[in-house]
Amino acid sequence: MNYRYHAIDSAGKLQNGLIEADGEPTARSEIKGRGLYLISLKEATREGKTGRRILFSFGIRHKLPIQLARQLASLLKGGVPLFQALTIIGNQLEGEREKQIVSYLRDEVKGGSSLSDALKAYPGIFDNLFVYSVSAGEKTGALDSILKYQADLLESRAAVMSKMKAAMVYPIIMSIVGTGVLLFLIGYVVPMVTRIFDRMNQKLPLPTQILMSITAFINSYLLVFALCIGLAVFAFSQWVKKSPRGRQFWDRIVLRSPVFGNLYQMILIGRFAKIMGTLLKSGVHMLQSLVVVSSTMKNSIVSDAVINMSKMVERGADLSIALRETNIFPSYVADMVSVGESSGNLEEMLASVSEYYEANASQKIAAFTSMVEPLIIVILGAVVAFVLVSIMLPLFEMNKVLIK
Repeated sequence: MNYRYHAIDSAGKLQNGLIEADGEPTARSEIKGRGLYLISLKEATREGKTGRRILFSFGIRHKLPIQLARQLASLLKGGVPLFQALTIIGNQLEGEREKQIVSYLRDEVKGGSSLSDALKAYPGIFDNLFVYSVSAGEKTGALDSILKYQADLLESRAAVMSKMKAAMVYPIIMSIVGTGVLLFLIGYVVPMVTRIFDRMNQKLPLPTQILMSITAFINSYLLVFALCIGLAVFAFSQWVKKSPRGRQFWDRIVLRSPVFGNLYQMILIGRFAKIMGTLLKSGVHMLQSLVVVSSTMKNSIVSDAVINMSKMVERGADLSIALRETNIFPSYVADMVSVGESSGNLEEMLASVSEYYEANASQKIAAFTSMVEPLIIVILGAVVAFVLVSIMLPLFEMNKVLIK
């Protein structure tokens, strides 16, 4: 049989391909023999169905996993069979695409497939973390509890993202409005006043000369300048997206940025601790948990660090020691993990770490918002004041001449 696999090589790069084997255990052994860390494995015949169903994932990948996990956990805890629970959830959904997805999951479960295998048909909606947790819940018989953990995790991640988006709304609106006002002044008001100054035939103040030079440049080369900036941004984004070196370069800049870098690092550490705790609590093996977590880290520097941690753990090192060796995670994280390893409460310690960094991230977001809002107002006020002063100074000079 042919199997399609997704794995990570020793360099931390994602490897996809096909492998022929007598069965899934044989395929897993052969992939491991190649020195790869397996992420997912499924029959190639199922891949065709997957490719067609990816089209249904647009716009629902944030909402459906939370809703499905929360409702399934409640129904399964109440003793409702899985097939019947999926039927009930499908009947409650309003969107046609959501109903189609849940109906597919229900039909696969009815046909004898496990829920985790059925979820693999929608990789754009249910990520590796979700699938591995469900698979662990099926094996341990604690699917309802694990689905509850997943719902809590997804809701926590959604709350953090919502706070960040809300924090950026006001600065973005202010920047757009301020830019529009400045373009109106420079594109319409200043040129009209400049024609008056040209007829004066007298030396203009330095601020007025600077403003006139800036206005002439913008009115003459604005489109060319905007086009060059757009092309430069597009080229850089493509380099970052398609080149590993470009991605690492950008991710390193983001982590080291003066204000945002510390906040971003807190969010990544909180996500790492939350996901690791959830996976370990779900019964997933430590090594496999690290491989899954590495694929959920959006920053390649942190992702590579987690891959290196998985290699150290595979060689027999404790997780706390691996954390110290990465130089990415603060010593506080390694200390808490070390306590958890010694006491046998690693999952609880990781949950504590996650709560600590999520609380700090929320405080940072609030502080960032309170700092950015007045800063934007001050900058826009200073620019507008410069434009007005530059326009008014020659008028004052003209008034003095008229009075004399």
